[in-house]
Amino acid sequence: MKKPSAATIVAVMILITIGSVSALNLIDPSYRPLGGDQQAADHVNVPVHCDQGHYLADRHCVPACPPGFALGNWFTVSPPASFSGGPCMTSDGSPVSIYDLAGSQVSGDGGTTLYTIVSDVPLVKVLLSNTAYQGYWSLKVSQPILDTLPTLASVPDQRTEIATVGDQVATFKILRIDPSTVTGNRSTVYPLGYCCTTMTISVGDDVGISCEGLVEKVARIDFLDQKVWFSVQIVPHDGCPICLSGDTVIDSPVGLLSVRGLAVGMTVWTMNQEGERVSAPIIRVSKTPVPATHMMVHLMLRDGRELYASPAHPTTDGRQLGQLKVGDLLDGSVVMVAQLVPYNQSYTYDLLPRGDTGFYWANGILIASTLK
Repeated sequence: MKKPSAATIVAVMILITIGSVSALNLIDPSYRPLGGDQQAADHVNVPVHCDQGHYLADRHCVPACPPGFALGNWFTVSPPASFSGGPCMTSDGSPVSIYDLAGSQVSGDGGTTLYTIVSDVPLVKVLLSNTAYQGYWSLKVSQPILDTLPTLASVPDQRTEIATVGDQVATFKILRIDPSTVTGNRSTVYPLGYCCTTMTISVGDDVGISCEGLVEKVARIDFLDQKVWFSVQIVPHDGCPICLSGDTVIDSPVGLLSVRGLAVGMTVWTMNQEGERVSAPIIRVSKTPVPATHMMVHLMLRDGRELYASPAHPTTDGRQLGQLKVGDLLDGSVVMVAQLVPYNQSYTYDLLPRGDTGFYWANGILIASTLK
């Protein structure tokens, strides 16, 4: 029998290699080897949420960090209960891939200066003090990593995100990409919760967070490359029900009222734009169910006033309660305790008094409302 030529052998080996790679992609289309082209302009750029016991390395979840890397340490406060895993980092704060930082808060100086990494192509950073796009945890990275990212004054109102299997796009975690549809888990964001619904979406469908003013629609599906393009837009919004503990009392002209028993039409104290304490009727109330995993921020001031509220609840000067640290000022006093604690109740509450500020006193502390 005639032996095959060298050219024939090479051709067969090439075909086998191509077939093996194709088969691998069919088995796991999200697979990308470590050390690949991490800076490609069309690299996926949305957060990946890894299951418990797995960590983020080069845009996929691994059971152990690669040699030379260890799990990065979050600081400031613990991440919310819906987040697990974390990026694999070197001892000097460099991630396996810069794209592992998408959607995270990072700092080059241990938290004194915080940036949020905006999911964009290419990735950009925004100083947290200059934007309302904020979260409750941070990761320390090396200054050279931060220096590679351009800085924007604020999060752009319109941008594009590119995602693949395993990525978390707003409220939607992608499980499978088909030729004309995408299947995944849709999560409950407010109140904080885990995945609750498996659903299939297609071009034009919105997976954004409407109460935050985030519209995120499927713009294009690339089945061969296993990528989905999302068109992201920030629009006016009414705010989300991120509320107070049921044990809170509200200042009113007739004394302290339990937040649980408030109703539209009842009168409470509010502050007008001139800084005067005036009475006003309540025009909206909310009672929001929360899961057993819900966390609250516990604040105690030097003068003894104390409050339990959701971390994203706003202060009167545009901050969030979860951002406050020991030593910060709040309503004329100094914060002595600022910590996340489990919440053992089934609902949180909020109210909106009539007036030009929406401010009210909760446990004697002047705060803003989440309702509009």
